[in-house]
Amino acid sequence: MARIARALIAAVLLASAAGCGKTRVEEAGFWFEPVTFQSKVLDGAVTAADLAAIEAVARAELRHAFDGLPITISDRRDAIFRVRVIQEVRDQRLRGNWGVAGESFPAPSLGGQSLVSFLFLASGAVAQSPAGASRHEILDAIGRGIGRTAAHELAHLLLPRKPIHDSRDIRSYEYDSAARHEQYFGEMHWAIARPWLEERLRH
Repeated sequence: MARIARALIAAVLLASAAGCGKTRVEEAGFWFEPVTFQSKVLDGAVTAADLAAIEAVARAELRHAFDGLPITISDRRDAIFRVRVIQEVRDQRLRGNWGVAGESFPAPSLGGQSLVSFLFLASGAVAQSPAGASRHEILDAIGRGIGRTAAHELAHLLLPRKPIHDSRDIRSYEYDSAARHEQYFGEMHWAIARPWLEERLRH
């Protein structure tokens, strides 16, 4: 009996140690609310098919940004971290109540939510697209702009006390302005925030 008891205790301790070594996987819900946009450059309004394509590109970009980190990007609206794409985001802290690319409301230890502006980023993609860009290329640019802004805002939720805007790398997700060509075209990467995200998500 004593031998069996010792074996059971050893098994419990081993399982406990293994459990302590596991990394918890966080989850972030990402979805689009009903949105609209029209532009002469796009020959009118975006269609339901256009919106589906834009969301697919945005979701792929957001997942790519957090690739290799223990966080799942889903469409769950009850996730602890939530990023919603809405028609417009206006920052009431600014004089004139200007439109902005996104805004976050972190709740340390509890998650939080972010808002991403479809109007701001769709307009930006149209403005930043090179002359002669096809409709398909512009729609993809809108999706990339939204996905990259979503990554930026999710970083604010995960790292509410970190100065991610200190990055001066214009091709980084942390850069503090979405009004740039790089927001929509070319590759993007993490700069100063990647080690912070590693630490935050792996402990």
